[in-house]
Amino acid sequence: MAWDELNERKRFILKSIIDDYIESAQPVGSRTIARKHELGLGSATIRNEMADLEELGYITQPHTSAGRIPSDKGYRFYVENLMQLHSLTEEEIEMIRQAMDEKIEEINHLIQKVSTIISNVTGYTAVVMSPQLSRAVIKSVQVLAIDEKRLLVVVVAGGGIVRNRLIRHDSVIDESDIAKLNKTFNILISGKTIDQVSMPALNQLPRDINVPREVIFPIFEAIEDCVRKIETTDFYMDGITNILNYPEFSDLIKARAVLDFLKEKEIIHQMVYESSKKRQLDFKIGSENEYDEMKDLSIITTVYGGEGKNYGTIGVIGPRRMTYGKVVSSIKYIRDLLNRELVRMFGDDL
Repeated sequence: MAWDELNERKRFILKSIIDDYIESAQPVGSRTIARKHELGLGSATIRNEMADLEELGYITQPHTSAGRIPSDKGYRFYVENLMQLHSLTEEEIEMIRQAMDEKIEEINHLIQKVSTIISNVTGYTAVVMSPQLSRAVIKSVQVLAIDEKRLLVVVVAGGGIVRNRLIRHDSVIDESDIAKLNKTFNILISGKTIDQVSMPALNQLPRDINVPREVIFPIFEAIEDCVRKIETTDFYMDGITNILNYPEFSDLIKARAVLDFLKEKEIIHQMVYESSKKRQLDFKIGSENEYDEMKDLSIITTVYGGEGKNYGTIGVIGPRRMTYGKVVSSIKYIRDLLNRELVRMFGDDL
């Protein structure tokens, strides 16, 4: 999109309108701009510039004789050309650091914690997609006897990931059989990444394993199920009801429609997943979203991960009148801390 139709004066006035509207949630008039900003321009000149901005589609007038508010086109120009990043306060930095410094040793607990931090810092709805774990390394496989009729299959992967499944059987299995199973499965699977794991055929197992086939089949299925669960991407949302704190959603019918939509976790997950393919900071503002329920909302996402890697996505959903500069600064800072934690937990095993 070509933005050269706006000269420096129009850009400054547009930025002033958007900054003031984000702060006040009230339409912005020419007198407000003249009073708050030293432009050396009279109200009449500012009104003429605002009329041009409205004709070009950057601002709109919600009511006759009212001030102007930004359009989606205006917000888009703002985030690409005018937005100033917000410097986090010492208190915000300390709060984030303290929360992230809790040495969590399981990846999903960490991602869930990040979701809460983002929501608390920004005041909006946080969305976080857990890492793609196809490169996570299987550390061990254990088959444990719970009692005479039940076995517990446990698969442990890098990053403190543990998945398990309980299976039932009607055969007699002694401790030596279980020891042979554990030794065999660890030889076959341990040390491999998730995407390298493939279960052998039954006839490939050592002949000295005299465990009944009707027991080994469920163990195979349990291991495969645990591996699939490790590889499955988890998705977290936090602060869904924060949207009620903003005057744009004071109408209960409108607020309920938005809240009901935000509870459609699979749809939101898909939106975040699609934005993650861009591997950069991504904005979807108002009408740029494909769902009607998102027309009064914006979503900002960014991927996290090491150099050249895309582990997952973090982001924020809020009103179009969100504090874009603060949100961008916050999720970038949290993203960097999250990357550091993932290196600590996984090293190069991700």
